[in-house]
Amino acid sequence: MERRLPSTSKFLLLAFLCCLPSSINASGSLFYFEASQGAFHFSLEMTGRQDVGAIQVSSSDFKVYMPHRTYYVEFNRAQTRAYIRPRKREGLPWFEVDVVGKKGVLLYEGRRMQGTANWTPEEWDN
Repeated sequence: MERRLPSTSKFLLLAFLCCLPSSINASGSLFYFEASQGAFHFSLEMTGRQDVGAIQVSSSDFKVYMPHRTYYVEFNRAQTRAYIRPRKREGLPWFEVDVVGKKGVLLYEGRRMQGTANWTPEEWDN
């Protein structure tokens, strides 16, 4: 015998789901870092919901986003500290990003430069 929810229970469940904050369904940029030196420019963005999801990296000597790689990430929003680097070299440009507060250092293919970080999450609806 099939058991069904009474219509008032369905209505209350629907009303509850509609009243949930929209951030539950949102994802966006969790962290952004950029550094430049002369004509060279580098950017790294972490996207996701509450934790680090995808990492997108771009640099002026690699014209498009780099292919998907796995990264070693230490990320502490409360202390505004982050360290990111690829797990393997894989024949692609090597970099390390070390950030404390709003300032960071990029080591990219032997070049060292200063950069800035944005820790403010930016959300968009899916």
